[in-house]
Amino acid sequence: MKTGAFLLSLLLASTAAFASADRSVLLIDDIRTQQAEIRDDVEARKAPYDDLSASDRNELLQKQSRMLHMLEGKQSTNDLNEQQRTEVFNTLEWIASVANNSADERMVCERRPVLGSNRKERVCKTAAQWRQERDAARDIMDSGSICADCRNE
Repeated sequence: MKTGAFLLSLLLASTAAFASADRSVLLIDDIRTQQAEIRDDVEARKAPYDDLSASDRNELLQKQSRMLHMLEGKQSTNDLNEQQRTEVFNTLEWIASVANNSADERMVCERRPVLGSNRKERVCKTAAQWRQERDAARDIMDSGSICADCRNE
């Protein structure tokens, strides 16, 4: 009877600890399991990876291997530094976009310095938004003038 009560209290304590855990922290074992399933589907050419070209398939497997190598010996994403967390997030998003055939909708994050501070902030946008901003900046530079409303006098 005491053993049953002890196990019940242990179970309740672990459930409470899990419920209070930060949901933004990903468990590495969950990532490994998910990526193993994806790898099996890619190698077996199952949907949604059945129409991937050989180069895309190889790129996916290489990115996946690099990410899994980075995660070796880690328990959660809290064990990674900020740059590694960003890289893992970007790789997971890239793999998801390949599966969904939606490369422009995947989220890409960047660490940028905050003006007037030594601190850096994480900026996340879709790949399409990053490309749109880059093209707009290039167009401004190519026009030869920073000020579109300025008159050359």
